[in-house]
Amino acid sequence: MKKLVFSLFAILVVNLTYAQTIEKLRCEYFDNPLGLDTQKPRLSWQMVSGTRGAKQTAYQILVADTEENLKKDNGNVWNSGMVKSDQSLWITYAGKALESRKRYFWKVKVWNDKNKPTAYSPTSWWEMGLLQPSDWSAHWIGKKGTEGKPPKAVELQKEFSLAKRAVRARIYVTGLGAYHLIFNGKKVGQDILTPGWTHYLKTIHYQTYEIDGEDLTIGTNFITATLGNGWWSSGLGWGGGKFAYSEGPCRLLFQMELEFYDGSRQTVISDETWKTRLSPIVSNSLYNGEVYDGRLEYGKDWENATILDDAENKTTLFGPKPEDNRNDEAETFSTKNTKLIASVVPQIQVMQELKAVKITEPRKGHYVFDFGQNLVGFTHLKVEGKAGKEVEMKFAELLTDKGLADQANLRSIRPTDKYILKGYGVEEWEPKFTYHGFRYLEVEGLPKKPDENTLVAKVIHNNVPFSGSFTTSNDLLNSIYKNITWGQHGNMHSVPTDCPQRDERLGWMGDAQIFAPTASYIMQMNGFFAKWVRDIADSQHSSGYVYDVNPKIVVGGPSKPAWGDAIVIVPYRMYQFYGDKRIIEENYEAMKNWVEYMNNHPNTKIDGIYYFQAGDFYGYGDWVPVENSPTKPIGGSYQFYSNKLLAEMAKVIGKTADSQKYTDVAQKVADKYNEVYFDPQGKSYEGNTQGANLIPLSLGITKPADRLAVAQNVAANVRAKNDHLTTGFLSTAMLLPALSDAGEHELAYKVAIQKTYPSWGYMIEKGATTMWELWNSDTEKPEGMNSRNHFAYGSIGEWFYSYLGGIKLDPLSAGFKHFMIAPMPVGDLKWVESKYESSYGPIASGWNWQGAKFVLKVSIPANASAQIQLPLSGKTNAIVKESEKLILSGNKASKAKIPGITFVKIENNKAIFEVLSGNYTFSVE
Repeated sequence: MKKLVFSLFAILVVNLTYAQTIEKLRCEYFDNPLGLDTQKPRLSWQMVSGTRGAKQTAYQILVADTEENLKKDNGNVWNSGMVKSDQSLWITYAGKALESRKRYFWKVKVWNDKNKPTAYSPTSWWEMGLLQPSDWSAHWIGKKGTEGKPPKAVELQKEFSLAKRAVRARIYVTGLGAYHLIFNGKKVGQDILTPGWTHYLKTIHYQTYEIDGEDLTIGTNFITATLGNGWWSSGLGWGGGKFAYSEGPCRLLFQMELEFYDGSRQTVISDETWKTRLSPIVSNSLYNGEVYDGRLEYGKDWENATILDDAENKTTLFGPKPEDNRNDEAETFSTKNTKLIASVVPQIQVMQELKAVKITEPRKGHYVFDFGQNLVGFTHLKVEGKAGKEVEMKFAELLTDKGLADQANLRSIRPTDKYILKGYGVEEWEPKFTYHGFRYLEVEGLPKKPDENTLVAKVIHNNVPFSGSFTTSNDLLNSIYKNITWGQHGNMHSVPTDCPQRDERLGWMGDAQIFAPTASYIMQMNGFFAKWVRDIADSQHSSGYVYDVNPKIVVGGPSKPAWGDAIVIVPYRMYQFYGDKRIIEENYEAMKNWVEYMNNHPNTKIDGIYYFQAGDFYGYGDWVPVENSPTKPIGGSYQFYSNKLLAEMAKVIGKTADSQKYTDVAQKVADKYNEVYFDPQGKSYEGNTQGANLIPLSLGITKPADRLAVAQNVAANVRAKNDHLTTGFLSTAMLLPALSDAGEHELAYKVAIQKTYPSWGYMIEKGATTMWELWNSDTEKPEGMNSRNHFAYGSIGEWFYSYLGGIKLDPLSAGFKHFMIAPMPVGDLKWVESKYESSYGPIASGWNWQGAKFVLKVSIPANASAQIQLPLSGKTNAIVKESEKLILSGNKASKAKIPGITFVKIENNKAIFEVLSGNYTFSVE
């Protein structure tokens, strides 16, 4: 009997040990997407296990048209059968043709390395949107006579009746510029500034919302839509926003579909039966703010809406005159020429609220709220007073010497919101169609002295989940990291903007491509960047060139070196971080066209290497550095890099001939670059600045035999500058990795923790709470170009994660299927904790010093593996243990086998192991 009990207990222990579950099911970029219009969506999941070495060897996916069928394991829409594969990301749906509006339920089970199946995962689902143009019966509607610079905001209203209980209700909706939707007195969804910013001449996104049955009324129901300008007709760019897609009127496209308990259906569409009137929003623009007159809420001047299906608009994307736009193929906007697609990225939402940390009154009646953080969003006002009283709110990143809002660095705009009281008790208001970059708010006209609840700041950005965390024993590094994260989400408003406060806020390509790796450690950027790359491809000129900002507006083409190359670099980064092949497949021709544009440019044919030239201007170069580097060579360096990356991506998607072609071109460009720009005696590139040497070194142009010498030239330059950087936007991301790789990790750390100009620490010492555009934003004149919230110099974040924390991509493996854990302790750092939520599951790398003993704790998600590179810190006879079990003594591996660990070699004072999934604690003493 005892033996039987023991056997049963042993079986239970084994089963618990090998227990594995399937979690975090995703369809495309979402958990449960509503309104998907991808006809072959991709399915992903995570395998979760407490067992070392857990991996998937096969999977089976079931997709059904009802939850009941799925519960019976009846995959009547798709049953993949048992597929022998360790792939758990981006499995392409291969079942029956998907239907508009239909919800599909799915689950998956996998077989582990013991060839044992897991239980099926919990049920997940996706729901299709409107797949065909014929699925839309709605009309674009608006109010004629509201055109302007910018157009006036309008309200549209529809009243309809329900005679019976609805069991399903969906709203498919979009607008130009932005819409705010109320159904039966309740806001529809949490999204704001919808439908977001796209290249409207080709693509407009629509959103799908589910209306709960309890929000529907048997009898009369009301829909109210408010239309504002958004990016479409606010006017964008410098000069007060003279660049625009349209001068209006604003438009709405709305389709509500209801299903009833008896199977019948009812559809409510936007058409001429809707009523419209001017909104109490007297004026609105993204840049200059919003004015709202509460006294106008009860106006009765309703009239029938105008059908705007055929209305065309001249655009002024590159200037106010027709000739400014003609060469850039951007003359006319028409809804007939645009494609409606479902949103592929989470929309902008209110993500956080902040109260003022300080309220002052530097001038009588002028109160200044300091929110303690440079943020992006707007404020919620709570006020009580007489009708007609005006409350004016001015937003700024800076204060004048007298303590008032200083808007000088915002150039041609003066962001100001104004609320005019209606005079009925406590009134609450916040704007619908604007946002601001600010830390300070100056308010005038309050009926009484304010408190912290009078004005509350609401932080907004695309609701993209955070994926990483990073903290150390060094408070300065922690402050820098905090500033990076605030700068990142503060510039995520439908596109990756360069800055959120002044008369710009554009999707600058160079800024985004250098920051993309850091951004992808911090947040799940795949869907966000996939959307933006579509904007770039939509905007591409027929000759193959792309634009410096995307969606294209303000800045005419062709794009400058390192800026245009974002069309190649960003998809490559998304493939590296997430294993997303479709972003390559869908944009391959656009990437190829840009590369061919460079390869066949007249300058390339004459000189054998590409360079941009307009008079004496060769491009933006290593933008706003401390020390200028030659700009002309950057064209050739990024021509090489884009050819190289395109060759790699061509291989990934099976285009082997293209892969070889662009590999050969890249090599020819590298040879020519070194011939023209490299000094073989001095082992330096033209200019011999940090940036001039870093760019060819980091992009892979420098010959292997010269790499160390060039890196040492960079190190010597840094030392000559008293351990300071002199780099700009492009080369700052390259500096610390290049130093660390060249055996100058201590020097890299010294640069990272500097507190004197120029450095990240200097910004912190001067009170920065986000990254600055300039290393010397505090001393440079505020007018002109001086943003206090600019993510580009936050690119140091990649070094934080991959060198200090040690979570590093394997260049031969996509999506962290296999990766490196290679922490590099340095300086006075006592410990580092870094975590990253990969597509396979959570990765953790945390190390600390316990006296002379180095301890590293790592987590490798199931169905993934890693190479561990343990620093030996100069110890020649190091003792290496895992969970107190000896695995290495000196350079000899222990004869005892530790599950999940294989010793590889000792190299460069590192002990290298291959490990399978699981949790490990290593020590070196």
